[in-house]
Amino acid sequence: MSEFEIALPSNQDTDIDFTNQGLYNYDFNSYSLAPLQKAAGLSLSEKIRTSVFSHISEAKLIEELSNKGEVEYVAKLSDYVKEKLKSGEWTLGIRKKTGETYAVIKDVSTGKSQSFVTLDKKVVQNLGNLPELSAIQGQLADIVEKIESLNRLVERVEQGQYNDRYAGFFSARQQVVEALSADDETVKKELLISAVKTNNDTIAKLMLAIHHDALAFIDTKIKPKEAQRIDNHLQNSIGYLNSTVQLNLVAHTALGEQQALIATLMNYKSFIGQTLLEEVGDTERTLAWQIDNAHKGMDGKFDEISLDVTDRITYLVDEVINKRIGEQDYERIETEKMHDAEL
Repeated sequence: MSEFEIALPSNQDTDIDFTNQGLYNYDFNSYSLAPLQKAAGLSLSEKIRTSVFSHISEAKLIEELSNKGEVEYVAKLSDYVKEKLKSGEWTLGIRKKTGETYAVIKDVSTGKSQSFVTLDKKVVQNLGNLPELSAIQGQLADIVEKIESLNRLVERVEQGQYNDRYAGFFSARQQVVEALSADDETVKKELLISAVKTNNDTIAKLMLAIHHDALAFIDTKIKPKEAQRIDNHLQNSIGYLNSTVQLNLVAHTALGEQQALIATLMNYKSFIGQTLLEEVGDTERTLAWQIDNAHKGMDGKFDEISLDVTDRITYLVDEVINKRIGEQDYERIETEKMHDAEL
């Protein structure tokens, strides 16, 4: 059973600065999609806020929470709560436990719940799996960070042969940026869907290129100069594949599509497992290991991180499928509370 709690930030907290140059990085050696992932997370939070408050006004919800709170001897309790929320000392959130979904008010500094009320069934139905998708953002960020660390291990040396595939990444990235900045929900959705289509086309081309180059790279008859040329192609393609997959994760987060996001992760995991982590012949060595071995100073990190990424994806997918989202974190929090109570 999923048990988790997510914050429901204010409108100001979900504002995204689209003049941030980090969203438009054209450093072809390395670029991070962390700013876009953060923007998608904020967009998801805003989607949850809108969904909740389309059925019950924020003022009404605060009033209900105030009437069930632990704060006593305050003449105008709802005003007191509003001030605490406005100052940032308290925050609104959503908690899921024992099959019920609640609205909660928490003290930011202590993490203690001040009040909670069960959300109406219509609100919960309207939310769908958005809270669950929000709850896995931390784990998703860890996976994205690991994928980016793979990118830091490869060199991007642009090759004209594959420029159309690399251009697909930049085209889709701009569509995602424009989607996240759009006010009109229809425009936002159309741009995100277009970006996903562009990404999937690019991903397929890159996967085929990597598979083809990998077979040539492990050929024992290959000459050193040709091996270096193919190695450059491999590194470029792997780097852009990683970035394009990350971009799809951003788009599906912004769309609020948890299952599509999981499908993206499973596709990536399957390819990595069947290509980079596949043993080459009877050598008991993987392609990832051979890439490491071709570059001094990497100490086997490419192979190690590739395996770590697939393990993390496996764990996250298992949590989602078996509805165990937040179980470990929630158990840790509850244990800490019990420990504090004993002291």
